[in-house]
Amino acid sequence: MSPVRIAVLMAAAWNLAGAASAAQQPGDARGETPVATARRATGPIAMDGRLHESDWLIAPSIGPLTQREPLQGQPATEDTEVRVLYDEEALYVGIVCHEDHPRGIVSTQLTRDANLDVDDRVTIVLDPFFDHRNGFFFQVNPAGARTDGQISDNAQNLIRDWDGIWDAAVTRSADGWTAEIAIPFKTLRFKPGQAVWGFNVERQTKHLFETDRWAAARVTSWIGNLADAGQLTGLEDARQGRGLDARPYVSGGRDTGDAQFAGGLDVFKNLTPNLNASITVNTDFAETEADIRQVNLTRFPLFFPEKRTFFLEGAGVFGVPGLASGTDLIPLFTRRIGLHGDEDTGGQVPIAAGAKIVGRQSDYNIGVLDVQTRRVPEAPLDPENLFAARLSRNLFQQSSIGAIVTNGNPEGSGRNNLIGADARFATSTFHENKNASLALFVQRTDDHASGVDYAGGFLVTYPNDRWDLWLDWKQIGERFQPALGFVPRAGIRKTVARVAFQPRPARWAIRQFFFEFEPEYITDLHNTVENWRLFTAPFNVRTESGEHLEWNFVPEFERLDAAFEISPGVVVPIGSYQWHRFRAEANTATKRRWVVDLTYWWGGLYDGTRRQTGAGLTLKPNAHVSMAVRVDRNDIALREGAFFTQVVTARLDYSFTPDVSWQNLQQYDNASRLLAFQSRFRWILKPGNDLFVVVNRGWTRTFDGGFESTFDRASSKLQYTFRF
Repeated sequence: MSPVRIAVLMAAAWNLAGAASAAQQPGDARGETPVATARRATGPIAMDGRLHESDWLIAPSIGPLTQREPLQGQPATEDTEVRVLYDEEALYVGIVCHEDHPRGIVSTQLTRDANLDVDDRVTIVLDPFFDHRNGFFFQVNPAGARTDGQISDNAQNLIRDWDGIWDAAVTRSADGWTAEIAIPFKTLRFKPGQAVWGFNVERQTKHLFETDRWAAARVTSWIGNLADAGQLTGLEDARQGRGLDARPYVSGGRDTGDAQFAGGLDVFKNLTPNLNASITVNTDFAETEADIRQVNLTRFPLFFPEKRTFFLEGAGVFGVPGLASGTDLIPLFTRRIGLHGDEDTGGQVPIAAGAKIVGRQSDYNIGVLDVQTRRVPEAPLDPENLFAARLSRNLFQQSSIGAIVTNGNPEGSGRNNLIGADARFATSTFHENKNASLALFVQRTDDHASGVDYAGGFLVTYPNDRWDLWLDWKQIGERFQPALGFVPRAGIRKTVARVAFQPRPARWAIRQFFFEFEPEYITDLHNTVENWRLFTAPFNVRTESGEHLEWNFVPEFERLDAAFEISPGVVVPIGSYQWHRFRAEANTATKRRWVVDLTYWWGGLYDGTRRQTGAGLTLKPNAHVSMAVRVDRNDIALREGAFFTQVVTARLDYSFTPDVSWQNLQQYDNASRLLAFQSRFRWILKPGNDLFVVVNRGWTRTFDGGFESTFDRASSKLQYTFRF
């Protein structure tokens, strides 16, 4: 039976199963859903990290947190008290984290939007829509560092792609630490009078390698699964105000000696309580972080993630189920907008104006993006209008159907559009408390040069703690060309599976084993094998202290219909090649002041050998300073020639306070021979008001060993938010 027929049968079965459980509320069959009530504050709340106001003192705790791991369902080792208040302006959450061993508190990050998974931290998730799938998360560590993001479709990984306007303060004491968090109602989207919000709280105690949670304290549930969240009541009279933010900016700088000055405006308006429109005029991305350099040893283009704030905010609404976490096919890849050329020789395409509508209305999720670019004479590129829209409708508890359309060609080379439909059927109550999902999609592109073609596929997942299973199949037509998307390889059928058995032995100082088996099989559209790969992990372990050790065996096959130049002067000829690779990896626990990452691959590559070494060292002497260096090197010997590639990355970051940070990144790779440096200073004057100063310099290494200046850019940007 073909994969397509299998998908159709599974979709029908899933539909019936979903309908049967549609009436089941989160928490059913797994214990009572916890409920908290927000208490209205009678006086002002000062953001000082001290819960000393009378309203805090009389507010009841929402109840204890329970261990999610290592001992699921057991009382937390350390007590955590959570209280919730609100007034006309904001929602306030006060969290007291008791700690019997305060010297064991891990707090190494201070920068806004840092990865707080390496520290002690508290995480709050809110589902103001109460649709059990979309919402927001907010994180704070004992140093007062803040991280936030939006959650779409109960995503398993928390993505820091949204900067909300909110505040937090932290104090330390002899018996732990206290976080005081203020989230303005103007920052959120919700329906006035909504009686119940989804709500959950999680605490990570890093020196114990322990995670405690208020609702759904199970290893089969992740904090971003809002279907498993508890309930927050008492906010019926919460209001958003007019829902209007205006953020003007001014910037100035120089580019290789030429002075440049600019100004622009971003406006955000709530069209409805759950639907937000944003308009940008004369958009500037001077503050964007530099890309991490990569060396390409394949026949296909590399993927570089989007980092620009305007495109990241609300990006989850445009994600297509089954494709959101991969790079084989991305129907809307906003990095195509405002940039042209490759990483070394490309440049910016000025954006005259852009508009975006993102949010929810009834059971519908809506995303619309329209951008008008300016002419680039030196490219040359004419002005282009680029458009994308996505609409999905919620079904059952966690399922949906949707459609996406894009129109426009950022390269200015003629007509291009995409249209697609998709569906997702998901549940967290499969066999009472297990997660499972099925996603299906089909898409069509129409390009002026290549014509019409199609892509489609399905993804079945069973992402649980002891067993993690998935099956992914997709077909991409030879002429499938989404100009506003990313498709590195067309004309293929690709099947990828994963079987991971992940027991927790509760002995030998081992937290969990991961025995993994991941076959990958790629053919052309005539079913001729082009690639196959079998990734195995016969040994993969994480210890109770957080260390990680892994050993892999990976046989591979590749058929080349055309020769390709893998390195200057080294051409791999047509033929069929099979080889084996091995990997050994060791990582120390991220809670440590020093973190070491070592990876070594050895084995074959085409008709020769390849040795790949990766080594990284991170030093975190305190929350203010972070130093890191990483070297990735490939030594390759083929019949056609030998060569090596090397990428060196160094970071030195200093955070004066949670609101003032200075980040420095230096990179060099021997393929481009480019030494690049970025220094980025950010001062959050207050949430929503920022000053950036960014310096970018680059030098090309000459063949006599010297360096010649390639680019020299410096810019500053001040943006201020007015809220109405």
